[in-house]
Order: sequence, then C-alpha cells, then structure tokens
Amino acid sequence: MTLLFAIVSVLTFAAVGTYLYQVLVRKIELRDDGRLVDKVVLVRSLLSDYSSIASIDRAPAPFRHSVHGIDGLVLRLSSMDGKVILQTTAPMYFPSTLSPQGLVPITRTPQAEDVHRQSWAPDELRVLNAIGVLGDVAGTPVQISISRPRSRHSEFLRHYLLNLACAVTLGATVVAVLGFLIVRQGMAPLRMVISQANNISTHRMNTRLPAQRGPLELRELGAAFNAMLDRLEDGVQRLSGFAADLAHDLRTPVNTLMMETQVALSRPRTVEEYQTLAASNLEEYEHLATMIENTLFLARVDNAGLAINRQTLDAQAELLRIRNYFEGLAEEAGITLTLAQTAANATLDADATLLRRALGNLLSNAIAHTPRGGAITLTLRQADDGLQIDVANTGDGVAAQHLPHIFERYYRADSARPSNASTGLGLAIVRAIMRLHGGEATVHSMPGATTTFSLRFCSAPTC
Repeated sequence: MTLLFAIVSVLTFAAVGTYLYQVLVRKIELRDDGRLVDKVVLVRSLLSDYSSIASIDRAPAPFRHSVHGIDGLVLRLSSMDGKVILQTTAPMYFPSTLSPQGLVPITRTPQAEDVHRQSWAPDELRVLNAIGVLGDVAGTPVQISISRPRSRHSEFLRHYLLNLACAVTLGATVVAVLGFLIVRQGMAPLRMVISQANNISTHRMNTRLPAQRGPLELRELGAAFNAMLDRLEDGVQRLSGFAADLAHDLRTPVNTLMMETQVALSRPRTVEEYQTLAASNLEEYEHLATMIENTLFLARVDNAGLAINRQTLDAQAELLRIRNYFEGLAEEAGITLTLAQTAANATLDADATLLRRALGNLLSNAIAHTPRGGAITLTLRQADDGLQIDVANTGDGVAAQHLPHIFERYYRADSARPSNASTGLGLAIVRAIMRLHGGEATVHSMPGATTTFSLRFCSAPTC
C-alpha cells in the first residue's frame, strides 16, 4: 500500500507539474506575442514620420530604440522586393530571409494570432510580419518583420523543470512516508485480529474479537468473524457431545455382550444355554447395527451425500399403510391408534421410503412413551403453505426446557429419552428427513396431557 501511495503521488504530481509547465510556456508565448504586436504598431507609427527610405538610413535611431532593452528582439525593415532597409542586429543572428506568412495588411491592426513560427538553426523564431507605409496612407509600403527566439526562456524553463522534478520527488517521498505511517496505524487493528485469531483453537473456542473497539471498516468483519466462531464453537461442542453420547451408547451393548460371554465361558453350559446366549447376543448385534446404520444415514445427510427420490404420493394411503403396520404393536401395548383426516384427496411430493421412515420413528417413539390405555392419533391436514402430518399421543408430555433440544442427537431428557432398545437417533433422523424435503419437524407438548409431533411439507413450487 505504501508503494501504491508513492506511485499514485508521483503520477499525480507529474501530471499536475506537466499541466502547469504547459500553462507557463503558453503564458510566456502569449506575453511575448503581445509584445511583438505592440512593437509592430509602434514601428508603423514611426514609419508615418518618415517620407522616404533614404530618411530612414539617415535617422535609424528611433527604430533601434523601439526594440532596445528587450533581449532577443530583432527588427527588420524591408522593401516590398525583399531589399533590407534596416536590421537591428547582425545578419548572423537573424535569417537571411523571412517567410511572408501571415503578412498583416496596412488596413488591419496585428493580433497575437498573426504571430507564427519559423524554423532557423540553431533555434526557432516567433515572427510577426506586417505592412507599414512611409508618410501618409498613400506613401511607400514597407515590410515590417519582428522576431524573437523561443530559446530566450529556455534557461528559465529548465530551472522550472528542475524545481518541478525536485518537488515531485519530495512530495512523493512525503506522501509515501505519511502513507506508510497511516497504513501502519490503520492496520494495527488487523494485526490485533490476527493475533487474536492465532490464539483460537479447538481447546480455546471462547476467544472473541473486540469488534466494537476497532475502526468502522473492521467492525463488520469482526462481527462476522465472531458469529462464525459462535457457530464453530457450537459445532465443536455438539460434535464432542455426539462423540461422547455415541461412545456411551455403543459401550452399553458391547459391555452386555462381553459380560454375558464371560459368564457363559465361566463354566460348561448346555446347548440350550448357549442358544439362549446367542439369541441374546443377536439382539445386541441388531441394536448395534441399527445404531451404526442410523449414524451413517445422518452423516450422509450432513454431507449432502443423500439423494432423494421424490414422487407424488397419496397422503391418505401412506398414512393408512403406516397405521396398519403399527396397529398390532399398539394393541399389544394397550394403546389406541387412530387415523384422522381433514384434507381429502391430498397428495404429497416426497420420497416414499424416507417418509415411511420418519413416520415410523415418530410412531415408535409415541408407543414407547404412551402409557397403557392411552391413545395415539395420526392427523392429515392442509397447512397454509403445504401439507401437515401430526402424530399426537397422550402421556406425561415433555417439559418446556427440553423441547428446543428434543430433535438433537442423543439428547438426554428422561421424559423424551427413548427406551434402552432405541438408538437415540430417531428424532434426529426425522428432522434430517424433513430438511431433505425442504420442510420442517416441530413438537408441541402439554405436560400431563398431549405431545404432538408435526411434519410440515411445503408445496412443490415453494420448496
């Protein structure tokens, strides 16, 4: 940034200096051209006092005095056939011939625009040519040529360019130094952010950047960075909790298998006892397999690696199918399972397998937490932006402090925790399936009365 400051300042100063130099050169030329015009007017006036060319030769002093004191100014009077009548300097300092370009007639007063350039080694001249007459208007015409070399101001302009180069160099240096100090001071909060960021690790996720103490330009960055740290800290904590819960739930069936096997091997057993042990171990293996499969399913959902096969489903037929499947389990548990419908001929755009899995998890959870003599109700109804399926069961309900976390993996709440036969991932899978469909899963519970899980599917154009 300091180098950029220096480059920009050099270019800016150079552009301004070049502009000022050109303006100065133009102003000098205009001033000198104005003097040439004034001298031509003066010479015309002097010529009116002379009656003949011979009289000029006898008294040339007024003409020489007319250009006296102005460095480099040369006057030449010539007859119309080109014969030199008077020249105020030696021929070696003046061209032998002058271009008649822009010869101003006697009837017009010369202007600065009439001055023209004429090349002449070793310089370039600024020349003004005009016609004058001797005596009155009907007198003998005389060509007036007044010139001035452009190099007269070269030394002055050279010093100006030298001073300009020094000023550009000094200005660029000052700007670069000040720019470095300003950038260094302005970057101090960023260095502080870098220092704070270097102190953040998985073991120190509570560090936050002092966003409000920095400059305005960094406050938004600091706020976004702190928000990202909040999400990361929450994710790390969830991951740590998930790993701990997963290890705990895996340890239980593994310990059961080990203990039962050790007991069986402690002494000789009959065939029937070994068969009983194998059957018990098979149940634990199935529990482990289910837990692993559910964990892999959630991992695929989290990494967007699961594609869903959407199709138009008859919502009533799907609910009737799932009700018939769980009706026997509900009867064994002494629970009434009913299907209510308020949306006739409703269709659902969803993956049939995943829909059945989500409803199956909700019904399994409801049967596990509904006391004997209770009731479970499946309801299909039209929502504001789509279709909603409710699974409501009577029972103890869920305490309010547990409701925001009930869909989290392995969340431990006595009233919402599944039985020992459950993997603890059923409700998390329900929420993941609904997110895949662009919908949402919610829960509403009245302790001691009813708990309702709702699956809301948005309509196809809004999903």
